[in-house]
Amino acid sequence: MSGPRLSVHGVGVSDLGRTAVAFLLAAVVEVGLHTLRLPRLSRLLGVPLDIDPQRDIEVTAPVIVPRWARRRLRATRRALRYWPFGDSCLRLALVGGCLVRRLDPVLRIGVAKHDGEFKAHAWLEIGGLSLDPASVDFAPVESVRA
Repeated sequence: MSGPRLSVHGVGVSDLGRTAVAFLLAAVVEVGLHTLRLPRLSRLLGVPLDIDPQRDIEVTAPVIVPRWARRRLRATRRALRYWPFGDSCLRLALVGGCLVRRLDPVLRIGVAKHDGEFKAHAWLEIGGLSLDPASVDFAPVESVRA
């Protein structure tokens, strides 16, 4: 039997630690976004940008994201909710991907036309499957200008 869980506003102390780590990593990502090209930044973070149109991924089962990874991804969303530069999908994917890099995630960027306007979106994929349901509306980008 465990004792009472220490929490602040319903968020456990270990969750606060994960959120603090995500917030610090967001600062690294922010600097990287302003000083490095995206392919290099994503590689350095352990979340390589996947723009290969010929990828042959055989998916036999859905991606099961372990509990530890789900907690880190939640902490990322919680930290970037208060990020002064915005919680863009690219920042979320880079920070979250770095925190779950043991799962070998890749960064995917896609585009779509909605109401006559082009929109871009970034998301993580593990084993060829997206972790973001919104990604189905976007066509993956197949090249990045050097």
